[in-house]
Amino acid sequence: MTMSNKDSPVNPYFYGGPIKDPHGFFGREEQLRTIFERLQNAQSTSLIGQRCSGKTSLLYSLMTDGARSTYTFNARDSVFIYMDSQLGVRNPQEFYRELLGTLAEQIPSVAPDTDGDIIQRVVQAVLKKLAPRRLILLLDEFEDVLSAGSFPVEFFRFLRGLVRYDVSFITATMDTLDNCAPPEMVSSPFPNIFAKVYLGSFTESEFDYLIAETSKRSGAPILAHKSEIYKLAGRFPFYVQMACSFYFDIWRERQEITSQDRLSIKHRFADEVSPHFERMWKRYLNLREKPSLVALVHGKELSDSVALRSLTQKGYVVDGHIFSSALTDFILRKEAEGETLPELRVAPRGPVARGIWVDREAGDVWVDGKRIPPLTKLEYSLLLCLYDNANRICDKYDIVDAVWSGRYIDRVDDSRIAKLVSRLRQRVEPDMANCRYIVTVHGRGYKLVAENT
Repeated sequence: MTMSNKDSPVNPYFYGGPIKDPHGFFGREEQLRTIFERLQNAQSTSLIGQRCSGKTSLLYSLMTDGARSTYTFNARDSVFIYMDSQLGVRNPQEFYRELLGTLAEQIPSVAPDTDGDIIQRVVQAVLKKLAPRRLILLLDEFEDVLSAGSFPVEFFRFLRGLVRYDVSFITATMDTLDNCAPPEMVSSPFPNIFAKVYLGSFTESEFDYLIAETSKRSGAPILAHKSEIYKLAGRFPFYVQMACSFYFDIWRERQEITSQDRLSIKHRFADEVSPHFERMWKRYLNLREKPSLVALVHGKELSDSVALRSLTQKGYVVDGHIFSSALTDFILRKEAEGETLPELRVAPRGPVARGIWVDREAGDVWVDGKRIPPLTKLEYSLLLCLYDNANRICDKYDIVDAVWSGRYIDRVDDSRIAKLVSRLRQRVEPDMANCRYIVTVHGRGYKLVAENT
């Protein structure tokens, strides 16, 4: 029996965009507590999470009275400003204008006294008028600013200097600020004011509460299908909401969910998540994470603790297992279709008599059993890229993604890569006239030869 439109309950699940209704926001207690505690002390936080991990939803939650009350944050002395870097902020002038315009909409009395260019002195004057109230600046998709190329290092130094005006920043990015930013920004004092907060999968209790509470609100028996939803979506918020939404739609239509319905939901879920997984596989997994996922798919023990920690932080691994059966099926399907998937390489446990060995914990590099002087950050990142893929070719995209991040793929040319490779060779090759360990595969990329693995 189907319900009439009049009696039909509204689907309470959200997976097509950020959650703005505070009643629809669940979980993230630990992250919210950390952020509010830091704000209480006028400190800044770097929020790090993958696409669809709920970064924007969490930023919206910070601005709600309910969240501030829950975490005993006194908002009367603070002004929250949300800025989305994807909305066309292309240079410092536009950034300042957007900031002060949004601030003036909330507090007209602090509007700037000029209609001309917004320069740093104007920003400082507005913040003086805002005092004793504090400005809390929520910067969504902040990697777009970091990688734009039109924001000089002086801009970030200026932002760092705004701390003296009691300004706190909450940035939302897919990766750490160090990895998102160009080298000149990393060397500025701006990243030093942030503490990292990661958004991965829900905790078990957060997942349980979402299922139980939404079941109660909607009257749908979603709680009875919790284990099936967990198998499909793990505890990754976006995919949990999607799976729950599909179960709810079936129940609302027929007031029951049969075994055939569950199979139909599984296929629908796989179709819906496929483009998300494809984008993740091609763009958001690094050269250590891919073979680690492949190893987990085939039930192998994962010895790469760095990759395991990274995948767990991203929410793609939960309790040592791939978070979703749909992701496992996605990887197996790639294998079945003939795609060559990266295999997990077992690196030597100590310095080798002949070849290159990297001590990750100490950050040391050994060549032919002897430790060499420290490499620069770029040289070390390039070496790790080649080392983690020993005896396999790393192309331009692999190298740019590992050393500068994928957002620089169109801005780092072949000559820049070649110069970095040359500098690395000068540090690790015993004989530059006869390079033995880092070889060029013409037209394809570079390869590190691991003789003892």
